[in-house]
Amino acid sequence: MFPMTNSRYGFPPHILCILLALCAFPGRAGGAEAAALSIGDAVRIAIERNLGLRAAAHGPAISETDIRKARSIYDPSLSFLLDHRGSNLQAAPQSFFVDRSRSFDFDASLSQLLPTGATASASFTNLWYKDNLDLPGSRFAQPELTLSFSQPLLKGFGKDVTERSITTAEDAMDSALADWNQQALGTAAAARNQYLALVKARESLATRRASLALARQVHAENEGRVKAGVLAAYQLQDSMLGVLRRHKELLDAERAEKDAADQLRVTLHMLPGTPIETTETAAPEPFGHSEDDALRTALSRRPDLVKARVAVRTAEFNERVSGNLVLPSLALEGAAGLTGLDTDYGNAFDDMRGGRYPTWSVGLRFSYPLGNRFARADLAASRLKASQARTQLSAAEESAGLEVRAALRAVETQREQIPVTTQGVTAADTLLASYLKRQQLGLATTKDLLDVEAGATQARENDIAARADYQAALTDLWRATGELLDRQGIRLDGNASISGIRKETP
Repeated sequence: MFPMTNSRYGFPPHILCILLALCAFPGRAGGAEAAALSIGDAVRIAIERNLGLRAAAHGPAISETDIRKARSIYDPSLSFLLDHRGSNLQAAPQSFFVDRSRSFDFDASLSQLLPTGATASASFTNLWYKDNLDLPGSRFAQPELTLSFSQPLLKGFGKDVTERSITTAEDAMDSALADWNQQALGTAAAARNQYLALVKARESLATRRASLALARQVHAENEGRVKAGVLAAYQLQDSMLGVLRRHKELLDAERAEKDAADQLRVTLHMLPGTPIETTETAAPEPFGHSEDDALRTALSRRPDLVKARVAVRTAEFNERVSGNLVLPSLALEGAAGLTGLDTDYGNAFDDMRGGRYPTWSVGLRFSYPLGNRFARADLAASRLKASQARTQLSAAEESAGLEVRAALRAVETQREQIPVTTQGVTAADTLLASYLKRQQLGLATTKDLLDVEAGATQARENDIAARADYQAALTDLWRATGELLDRQGIRLDGNASISGIRKETP
């Protein structure tokens, strides 16, 4: 029989957790010591060591850096200007007087983008000038502090337009996380099925060994009875043929077991020849997944549906932004400042602080490209893309529903087959015991006994296959609903400093 894990844990999409967890483990096992693995351990190790998942984990990490870059639009911009100018100019033709002027200018400004699309700035200019003309304006200091803003009222207004690059980057990260989860589900399903295939191969191998041992026992008894003259010699040939046939079946079973073990080693990135000890398996647990529950889980958990919904969200967002960019450009602009002017800095700054010479301005700036074909074409394309994304989401949901319903039917069918095959084993063993007694009493031929034994062996193979198929059907169902990792108790730590993919104990 095969195990089931009933743990339910979250799988938070934390970028650092994914990278640190996948990069914290070596790609290959370091030695050839025997590894005792449960099915949950096999799934966890496959995810930890899968090179494709490691490579895919860089996608969300790269997207996260794109988000940080996009958020840089809100970084304040600080600038300085230090300028010294001078000139020596002839005052007039044929004049020997030279006008010597010198100016020093120190400016600083700070600007900030706001979520509404407005730009606010503060600037300070500090001009000092002198010349040798001995006029009232030949020497002065002019500091000025100005606050200004520009707020779009139509085109460019609103947080959606301002943060378009941020929203796009966040959606790209969600999409990359969905891709990673999709690949992780595939890896987990492959590891689980390969583990179950190994368990099935080993149980089949044990059955074939028991079959060969019984055939050899029958042949040995026949040899003794032929020597004693109580059994016809032709039956000795029947028993020898039975031994040879079962020996061949055992060799096939041994090869199948080695192939299954080797395939699991490759999936788990173990060295060739590393022994794998499978743990004892538990009886299948009762299955209580209703169709409505399974469909709801699939709609909320399947990575492909999550990615499709992200695509719809992105397309509809771009449609809204494109609709705004079709509008005319109308901005409210304003500025207010304080100015000081005097022959020395002290008095000039006193004038500025006292607000004796204020300045201000307010106005509207309007512009509109005639025809506006670029923006209109972009809006039309955005609407088509949004409609396409919604259609693709609906198609994906229908496909997911079909897959989940088919998986549910497969689980129910395979579950109902287990009691049937179990009863078949009981009936076949009872019949075999009966023929063993008959053969000893001379009431059944060796061929009849071996035929019955072959039927009993096939009944055990059918029972092994039924239980394996039931677990494989559960794997398909949990993959279809997107909860396979949770079912195996695999989750990511939320703390990046201790992050890791690990198997939880319920």
